Amino acid sequence: MSRNRKKPRQDKKQAAALKQSEALYKNADRAVDTQALAFVRWYEETDGNTGAEALQVLQSVKQFLWLYGASGAPVSATAFDADVFLQAMAQLQAMSEAGESRVFQVMTDDLQVYLGFLDATGSWTGTAEDLEVLLENFVLSQDGEATTTEEAPAETVADAEAGSADASASADATDDADASASTVRHAVALLDWLGDGKELTATGSLRLADIAGAAAAVGVHAVGSQKRLSEDEVAALADADGRLPQVVRSMAELEHLNTLWLSLRELGYLEVTGKKATVSDAGRALQNGGAAEREALLRELATGAELADAELPAAG
Repeated sequence: MSRNRKKPRQDKKQAAALKQSEALYKNADRAVDTQALAFVRWYEETDGNTGAEALQVLQSVKQFLWLYGASGAPVSATAFDADVFLQAMAQLQAMSEAGESRVFQVMTDDLQVYLGFLDATGSWTGTAEDLEVLLENFVLSQDGEATTTEEAPAETVADAEAGSADASASADATDDADASASTVRHAVALLDWLGDGKELTATGSLRLADIAGAAAAVGVHAVGSQKRLSEDEVAALADADGRLPQVVRSMAELEHLNTLWLSLRELGYLEVTGKKATVSDAGRALQNGGAAEREALLRELATGAELADAELPAAG
């Protein structure tokens, strides 16, 4: 008899848990639906995607928000707490390792696309800091291509170390001189590309459509796309030399471009007002100047990189 009396209590707890779970999913469903129309339109305009595929992405977002909301954090489709988001992803990954790894990968891909939508369209309503953390620690960490491309120079360094000490020192000096001259040329080319100004995303990054032009200005072959391109689509974007582009979801994935952009902004060569970047007076002086102006840029960049004591080569 006593066992039978305890069973209704257990049933009530299960019913309450189920009711709470259903309420969380309804909250997630309603939140995502507020962005559904805008997302579908944006997604369909990106590389020929379909509305049906867009709805599948949103379904993944709803499922993730259900897990996100279970932590007690407020549920929103346009703002996430970065810490809670990453914790929920870690929890999801741990669950997937028990046998649903494919589900985790699909949801990861879909969330990357959705975050890209919030960033590219200016729909993000959370803090710039949270979005930056998510783009750097979630989106970028999931993109193996970007990591592989940026790590390639390490092999060149390893090969150089295999030579004699004198040869290595000489090679390093030559590399430093070439890199310095190249950096100045790229800085001027980037300012030239900027022209009368470019519109930016809500976080101050270049829009996807502008990444290819900016990357080309600094000697990088890349394109911006929220969609994972097929091998044929990437091949169709090869340059005249047959080089395949690096496909990125954010300017932050291109280390050289991102570092140079931030440096020029910090040093006052380009300025951002609202959501638009323009060349400053100092930038125009650099564009129209000679060796003296370019030498000054080198020294400012070196100081910013804590290399002020290094012997700087003459800018070319």
